Amino acid sequence: MATGPGRRGGLTFPALRGRMGTRDYFVIVLPLSVVPRLLPAPESSNLPPEARAQRQLNARRVPDIARYILSHEDEWLFSSLTASYPEDSATFTPDKDNPDMGMLHLDLDAELLINDGQHRRAAIATALREDPTLGSQQVSVVLFPGETLERNQQMFSDLNRTVQKTSRSLDIMYDHRDPLNQITLAVSERVTLLRGRVEKEAISLSVRSAKLITVSALYDSLQQLLGEVSESTSELALERHEEVAVEYWNRLSSCIPQWSEVANNQLRPAELRMEYVSGHSVFFFAIGTVGRILMSQGGGLDLLERLAEIDYRRVNKEWQGICMLGPDIVTRRQTRYALRQMILFKIGASPEPPEKVL
Repeated sequence: MATGPGRRGGLTFPALRGRMGTRDYFVIVLPLSVVPRLLPAPESSNLPPEARAQRQLNARRVPDIARYILSHEDEWLFSSLTASYPEDSATFTPDKDNPDMGMLHLDLDAELLINDGQHRRAAIATALREDPTLGSQQVSVVLFPGETLERNQQMFSDLNRTVQKTSRSLDIMYDHRDPLNQITLAVSERVTLLRGRVEKEAISLSVRSAKLITVSALYDSLQQLLGEVSESTSELALERHEEVAVEYWNRLSSCIPQWSEVANNQLRPAELRMEYVSGHSVFFFAIGTVGRILMSQGGGLDLLERLAEIDYRRVNKEWQGICMLGPDIVTRRQTRYALRQMILFKIGASPEPPEKVL
């Protein structure tokens, strides 16, 4: 960044010029230390929606984003921030050899408005307060001419119109920092029941799906079994966690009759879901917690053998009010708790104290 001449003084940046529709836009690169000053926080949080050009800042999101930057200083990644400037406050001087590269001059009194990225901007400011050395790192900013409130509102709408968050399943597949993701994928390959039967992209299973479980449901079950597994967990501890998880799911495969049938290709997963509660995500979640409780009670996993004695058929009226309401499987916090308490009772284990419920 460099200062430069202008009608009223200002700032000059190396910039790349592009064009969308009938408007030119510019891409600049800013040190993080400059971002909070050049892109001020929106001051319209108390205004009604029709008087704003941006959603309200959700302050609860900011600490998580700042923590992401601080925890991954060597490899954090942001998409470009997007802001608009008053159309008559910028001057672009193209390079003589490349007219789409040059210097962009912004008047000193130019008021920039963030169109996309206000939470990232706030997180950058928060992270800098904790670690000022981050200030030399850089982020790209895309600048568009802003004309009226209506135009800026339209820009916000257009920028967010086609945004679609990735599915939780793909987050588990592609996020290599979360060690439980890696344990989940390892279990999906090492357990015979699961191999080739884990849906790794969609967040739910269709009625006729040949898959047994989604990767996100498997993740939740393993999180209940193992508890929180942090990035700081040692390699040796992670290996132990993986072995515990593989052993547990292998034992379940032999103790739950219908699961054994699925593993031996005698029962299709779609038929399992249609006829038994043991084919649904609420059961996977509950059975993960059952394993954690059994291990915490010091009795090991021998009681799992009694799982073979439970009637898992959906027509079994014992499931009504536990994990079923009429003909429907119900998945919510209360039913997860009720189901694991029911399973613990059925296998002769001590129930989980309510104050310890996750």
